[in-house]
Amino acid sequence: MEKLIDIEDRIPALRRKRKRRMTFTFSILLFLFFTALLLVLYLQSSISKIQQITVEGTYIVDEQQLLDASSLEIGQSLWSFRASVIEDLLVESPGIEQAEISRKRWSEVVITVSEYQPVAFRQTDDSLLLLENGEEMSAQFAGSLFGPALQNFDNKEVEQKLISELGKLTQQTRLLISEIASTPSASDPNLVTLYMNDGNTVIVSALDFSEKLSFYPSVLQQIPVGEKGIVDMEVGTFFESYSSIYGGEGEEVELDEQQENE
Repeated sequence: MEKLIDIEDRIPALRRKRKRRMTFTFSILLFLFFTALLLVLYLQSSISKIQQITVEGTYIVDEQQLLDASSLEIGQSLWSFRASVIEDLLVESPGIEQAEISRKRWSEVVITVSEYQPVAFRQTDDSLLLLENGEEMSAQFAGSLFGPALQNFDNKEVEQKLISELGKLTQQTRLLISEIASTPSASDPNLVTLYMNDGNTVIVSALDFSEKLSFYPSVLQQIPVGEKGIVDMEVGTFFESYSSIYGGEGEEVELDEQQENE
């Protein structure tokens, strides 16, 4: 026979259970209330406002230009903007390849960018830099810090190909070049002439410019000490000294592009 439980015996247990449930519910409501209160107080306080904007990764692009493009301002709510929207705005700025916006240390916004590499500058104005992606932009630094001066090219396709090839060179190799001129021939409209900082002149096609110029340091090791002249890299690699050209002495020497650097 089943044991019968008097309802009066269950009342204390039901009361305790109901009390625990009410206490739990009240605690949740109290937590939500204070959380909402703290959130409101936070959003109304100065610590939820932008107090500092830091720009990182710039070298050629002016920081103020990026700040203006971002539309971010001191005192603006730290949560009033979407980082992805600002990043899309920044990559539309000349010279900017990538951008990242992050919120740090409660009230600081950090703008981190990657710039397109400057590879040359206009001979007519050394503040007009030519970037690896083909863009042209004004910069506060002298262009000679980044690469050679480009004379005016009548053939813009050749110029764009040359700029692309310059971007494939190391900065160390680019800085060996002082000036580049377009010197097309009947057989090759892509020919360019390079005036090197070491005093030599190099003739090469813009089509395989980076490949040929990568051998220039090893080519220099094969040139007689003290001699300066023309290095013709159009077909093969040949050297003829200025004294031979203008003095009538000497001969053209074929050089080995593949010789290892000593």
